Amino acid sequence: MTQYDSIGSSYNVIESNPYRAIEKDNVHSAIEPFLKPHMSVLEFGCGTGFYSSALVDWGVNHLTSMDISAVMLDGAMARLPAELSSGKVRFEKGDGAVPTSFAPDKSSGYFDMAVGAWFLNYASDKATLINMFKNISLNLKPDGFFIGIVPHPTEEFAERIKSYQKPPLNRLLPRNQYTEELSSGDGWTSRVFLSEDGVDFMTWHLKRSIYEQAARLGGMNGRFEWRHEALPQDAREIFGLTNEEWKVRLANPHMGILLVWKS
Repeated sequence: MTQYDSIGSSYNVIESNPYRAIEKDNVHSAIEPFLKPHMSVLEFGCGTGFYSSALVDWGVNHLTSMDISAVMLDGAMARLPAELSSGKVRFEKGDGAVPTSFAPDKSSGYFDMAVGAWFLNYASDKATLINMFKNISLNLKPDGFFIGIVPHPTEEFAERIKSYQKPPLNRLLPRNQYTEELSSGDGWTSRVFLSEDGVDFMTWHLKRSIYEQAARLGGMNGRFEWRHEALPQDAREIFGLTNEEWKVRLANPHMGILLVWKS
């Protein structure tokens, strides 16, 4: 995950991509029914603070955001100076795959909700994913829940990989390039391209079933829901696709949202 130390603020290039606004709308639609006044929220893998800022805009007044990259945290703190100085937002450096309390008093079971926008996809295997869920569980209250953005939940990769090797998916951003199947058979290593001029990073796309198993083994034993990518009516025009290209894009969603409760 420390690959982000070298990416730094260049990661913000994704914010100029029209898809980022679509993604944000998907997250807001999923999270909005559960937002309550005075709830405490923990954000895993906050990066440069895109969703930290969004959570504050959506009414969160007690936010702790963590990231493994000090460079990314510097960017997040620069984005939210007023909220940081007022105590509305706290930033912590840490490894999301190492179970650690991020509560102000270092207690367990402190937070009402945890958020991980493109966090779990940095698990390169099932064992690491289990540890991430253990970390989530450790920090949540018994009735707390987690919402995360992950690569599109699927069990089948063959056709998806072929589709990403040719138009239109090989020219749309953000773009996935699947590089190697994991020896475990649990998924694939992939490189995600955010721009055409070198902003890219390595990630992992694990199977839907691996996410579901890891959540349970990590202590998240409550309700589990998948929310699939929802695209606006004008998305075909936004992406600049023909009708045939649009069918390919619809058949290959970029992301999924999972919601899972601790108990």
